[in-house]
Amino acid sequence: MKKNKLLRFVMIVLFLAYVVSYYIANSSYYEYELQERTVMTNEKIKEFEEDVKNNQNIDIKDYVVSKQVDYSNRISNLVYNFSNNANNIARRCIKFLFKKLSYLVED
Repeated sequence: MKKNKLLRFVMIVLFLAYVVSYYIANSSYYEYELQERTVMTNEKIKEFEEDVKNNQNIDIKDYVVSKQVDYSNRISNLVYNFSNNANNIARRCIKFLFKKLSYLVED
């Protein structure tokens, strides 16, 4: 019986995820966000052109709009470092194994 409840729960969660993603896609939320970026970019282009006409000092940092958010924290940095270390160890082990295998293959 517990398997049936677990399966039902997983199916409900998947269905809800599908409904939410379908709603987001059809509500044009993504297109709205893209349009907002375009409007901001067009405004910055006009501001740049005005500054060029007025011979003002131009710095690229004044015209580039970055909405990139840094979501890193201690846990994500720890996991990132752990995965890098695990990758390096795995790479060394694979190189070691292939080096030993190459001695067996050589004539």
